[in-house]
Amino acid sequence: MSTILITISFVLMFWAAAPRVAGAAGGILQIPSSDSLAHCIPSCGDVDIFYPFGIGPGCFRQGFDLTCNHSTKHPKLFLGSSTVQVTDMYHGGFSTPIIFTLTTTPGTYTYTMSWEAPAKGITIGGDNTFYVVGCDFDVTLFEYGTQDVVGSCMSRCGGKKAPTGVPCNGIGCCVIQLPRDLPGFQAKLVSTNTTATQSDWLHPGIMAFMSLDDYEYRDNTTAIFSSWTNVRNFHGAMLRVTIVDQPSCETAQMKNASYACSSCQNSSSGGYGCYCNRQGNPYILDGCMQGTSGPTSPK
Repeated sequence: MSTILITISFVLMFWAAAPRVAGAAGGILQIPSSDSLAHCIPSCGDVDIFYPFGIGPGCFRQGFDLTCNHSTKHPKLFLGSSTVQVTDMYHGGFSTPIIFTLTTTPGTYTYTMSWEAPAKGITIGGDNTFYVVGCDFDVTLFEYGTQDVVGSCMSRCGGKKAPTGVPCNGIGCCVIQLPRDLPGFQAKLVSTNTTATQSDWLHPGIMAFMSLDDYEYRDNTTAIFSSWTNVRNFHGAMLRVTIVDQPSCETAQMKNASYACSSCQNSSSGGYGCYCNRQGNPYILDGCMQGTSGPTSPK
């Protein structure tokens, strides 16, 4: 029987098995003022930290604690005590690598890969794109749990090596734009020519990853190959986080001691998020500039 090797970088599922950060000591529930957070660590390596995330007592909302690992040359930021790396952050969300590499084998035609949110309230934002790189395969992407079809794409190489420096448009590379936020996904890849996949691909096998929609990747496959060989060049997936200790803004506002926002918006998946229309941090008392509310954008 042939063997399929699947490597997932910074697997988010590990967070669910790790001690849940909601019970971490030092977490707070009330809306803090900017002055009360003045002592908090502002960054880890080159990643800026925004409340409700934080490091140390009094610096994070319960469920949002972080750890800065200084054991490597470049400090790395992680969710709680888990192995989920945070490579970028904005108010109410973060970026993390979701990468799969498959070693294809002759005679094997079907491969699967999946990702599930590590905790309720975390979703992959609908502004992400699923990229698949390799030769001669068809891809179908399903929503995790419901198995609803999210999208599909195909890649062909015509008996040649996948070209670099060209758009990711179905020749050695294809994309699926997410139509909405997802709690997770499952991808099914069907090879149409395993011999060609083995002999004609510039790198053996297939790589797939989720990333914030980026025309650097769409327009030039060289950037994708660079990420394959050097993960530090990779643009991670952008994940959204909602507060789920209450089902809605209205219910949360009745629980004054645990209400998280200076401005609030219900989440379609349950719970609520905190938003600013312009700039500022909606998780801090009077944190939204000009007192207006509405969605904020990733930095």
